[in-house]
Amino acid sequence: MEDLRMKREAPIQRAIVQWLRAQHPAWIVHHCRNEINKSGKAIARELAEAKQNGAITGWPDLIVLPPSHVGPIFFEVKAEGNYPTDAQRRVHDQLRGLGYRVGIVRSVDDVKQRLADWGIWFNRGAA
Repeated sequence: MEDLRMKREAPIQRAIVQWLRAQHPAWIVHHCRNEINKSGKAIARELAEAKQNGAITGWPDLIVLPPSHVGPIFFEVKAEGNYPTDAQRRVHDQLRGLGYRVGIVRSVDDVKQRLADWGIWFNRGAA
């Protein structure tokens, strides 16, 4: 199930990253890889190591770093019909509580809408 979800969300995320980088080449757009594609004892070891190294369960998929006066932006990418997990909701609430922008997005159009809602400039004529 998890693998299917990631396969459905991956093309959406790639399109979003490509669009953001084309719109704002100077911005940093980074994917925070939280998923681990292992099973059995290997996953337990890798999860424990990731947590010791600072991984946070529920961390958003994308961090966008525009100029510092705009501040960081976080996007959680979801395929149609998928919703944030409890861990994701907790992290999103914590980030929002610190004053950061967090958006759940399912398409490039959703990203455009969130940016517009937040008053962040982008070229509305660009695909």
